[in-house]
Amino acid sequence: MTIICPECAHENPAGSEFCDVCGSELPTTSIPISPKPDETIIIGVPDFTSSLTPDPEPYSVSIPEPYTSPAPQSPLTAATARLVSKKKGVPTPEFDLESSNLVGKFDPDMGPVDVDLEEFSGGETISRQHAEVYREGDQWKIKDLGSENGVFLKRSGQAKFSARITNPEILGSGDEIAFAKVNFIFQSP
Repeated sequence: MTIICPECAHENPAGSEFCDVCGSELPTTSIPISPKPDETIIIGVPDFTSSLTPDPEPYSVSIPEPYTSPAPQSPLTAATARLVSKKKGVPTPEFDLESSNLVGKFDPDMGPVDVDLEEFSGGETISRQHAEVYREGDQWKIKDLGSENGVFLKRSGQAKFSARITNPEILGSGDEIAFAKVNFIFQSP
């Protein structure tokens, strides 16, 4: 048996006179506690009255739904694919990809991009909005956004790059992408 505090709804051991949490005086009777989430329990109020005043009305306390923390995300679920630089010592060795990623370089008028290649060797060949790497269903795709110097693919296992892409292309893990003169390997689980 426990006693519920009428002020803060804290469960106190039977026989307690004051709440362990807020210090409020507790009712003189105890009630059994086995509420279900979102169940309302009617609790009596301590009898502070004399024979000259009527008994106060009971009031209710709602028991909230218990908190359930979300399942932690593993690194593979947080970013399902990434672009890994072919060169060492670059400003950002890899970029985790979300469902849609704008590749280019920052411009004060157009704003930031998701994959900013301005600081890379060859960054001067990158357009402000160069390409988009995006997920469509269960496939990753890439498309050139009208860049000046193009986007090229070297499929995994091939010796040389394709001609400049002009339509969206499906990406496979291990494919090499050249955004003008800046090269990355596309990786996905």
